[in-house]
Amino acid sequence: MLEPPERVSSSAASTSSVTITPTPVDVIQPVRLSVPSIGINASIEQVGTLSDGAMATPDQNPWVDAGWYSDGPHPGEQGSAVIDGHLDRPGGYPAVFWYLRNVHVGDAVFVTEKDGKQLRFHVTRIAYYAPQDAPLQDIFGNRSGTYLNLITCAGDWIPSQHQTTLRLVVYTALG
Repeated sequence: MLEPPERVSSSAASTSSVTITPTPVDVIQPVRLSVPSIGINASIEQVGTLSDGAMATPDQNPWVDAGWYSDGPHPGEQGSAVIDGHLDRPGGYPAVFWYLRNVHVGDAVFVTEKDGKQLRFHVTRIAYYAPQDAPLQDIFGNRSGTYLNLITCAGDWIPSQHQTTLRLVVYTALG
């Protein structure tokens, strides 16, 4: 993760010959996710973790936005950046990642940053996991390359658990 340089107070800067200009970290913030082959064109919200440790989902526009796990790498940085989104909304109506199950290996995935730079990823594999069997290190912690992993729910709804039986993970790589 990028760390902004330390800020220097104006009084310190005036007495020193060195001026440190902070790097605007928000410039590299991902703002849009596009998967043309399946019609996804969504704004990206920053998300963290819930009190139970699970990855949060978007809350500003939960059914149409995707959520970038901001405690991990930015898309385009070394490691596994992760973006999630809802499969459906109450009543079973489609949400942002409804068609994610229709993506294919080789499909393009684009992330646009706040400064307008666009990163191109390509789908390398698609996997379904039971929530308790999801390989968290592979999804969130693979530092052997530059990856973007997309996650959503899949399978049948379990009302008593308020979750589905599976998680869909679409693995992508930069380039």
